[in-house]
Amino acid sequence: MGKMSVRLGFCATLAVISAALADPLVEFASNSGWFGPGTFTDHSNLDVVPALAAGLGLMVLYLIRKARLLVGGRAFLRGVVPMLPAIFVLQIAVLCAMETTEQFVVFGHAFGPTIWLGAPPAISLAIHAAICVAIALWFGRSARTLAATTLRVIRLIRAIATLAARNTAVVGRRVFEARCFNDLAPVLCRIGERAPPIAAG
Repeated sequence: MGKMSVRLGFCATLAVISAALADPLVEFASNSGWFGPGTFTDHSNLDVVPALAAGLGLMVLYLIRKARLLVGGRAFLRGVVPMLPAIFVLQIAVLCAMETTEQFVVFGHAFGPTIWLGAPPAISLAIHAAICVAIALWFGRSARTLAATTLRVIRLIRAIATLAARNTAVVGRRVFEARCFNDLAPVLCRIGERAPPIAAG
């Protein structure tokens, strides 16, 4: 179950990031006329920034949850290459969801059945596959370093939080002592000399 969650989180994270990076590249090439005069895009990139932010957020969560496995080298015993097909399938599903949602939000309806690809199908899939491989290989090589950095950041945040909590407790105790023990309460008493004793008669 642990290894399955590691692979699923890894694939989902890279699928979202790859789709968010490849989509504007494909649409830019299409809108520039690289693939001929046809209409291949909806001429909107509203979905790119939210998708990229979601992908980076997933990466941060993944690194936080799986940092120790990644640092120990126990996450990808066979490497990332066997997971490329799963990442690519998820990437295309994410792309379809991104573009379809964008079309409904911006235009109120979906366009043709292949507009979400952003280019002629073969070319779009080839570009997305190339981005998928590049991102997966980069993350596979950098995962241990990123995880180690994540652990250092977590330790630093914990140390700062612990120090802040201790300082707050010390300041609170000092204020309490100053108010309760340093301000002496007034005591009613007589001040003066004692009268001489009355002689017994």
